[in-house]
Amino acid sequence: MKTNENHANTVTLPEEMMMIEFYLGKELFCLSVKYVNEIIMPTQVTSVPRSKQYIEGITDIRGEVLPVIDLAMFLSIPVQEMSEQDRFIVTEINEQRAIFHVSGVEQILSVTEIEKPNDLSNRNQFVSGVIRNQEQIVLLLDFEKLLKEIVAYQS
Repeated sequence: MKTNENHANTVTLPEEMMMIEFYLGKELFCLSVKYVNEIIMPTQVTSVPRSKQYIEGITDIRGEVLPVIDLAMFLSIPVQEMSEQDRFIVTEINEQRAIFHVSGVEQILSVTEIEKPNDLSNRNQFVSGVIRNQEQIVLLLDFEKLLKEIVAYQS
């Protein structure tokens, strides 16, 4: 990795990374495709008593019961009611599978440069980088750190 001369905080990656770009409310985020098993329409979720508010519950995906995490709620991002754009992103991170409920999936991005985040608010402690996609800014979430924190909260 090398630093880009145009932006002091920009790192040029040794090879391009593929990212899934998605919405939480009106904000754009992304995660590496290496963590994504599939993206599906939301399915029926069974509530789990006494779980954290951001845990929607559990659902069955091809015979496997997985937790469904409301990512916007976990990150304190305001979202309107569920819409037909909503999706479940089924992930596997460090051999742990979970589903993240997002407001919509936009596209797959090919990324060669990532800016290091500046002083971000506490909520964005999970932001590992900033990606400029044409006129838009997309926040790269650190899903390993995020899932580790969610698991810690559940213990």
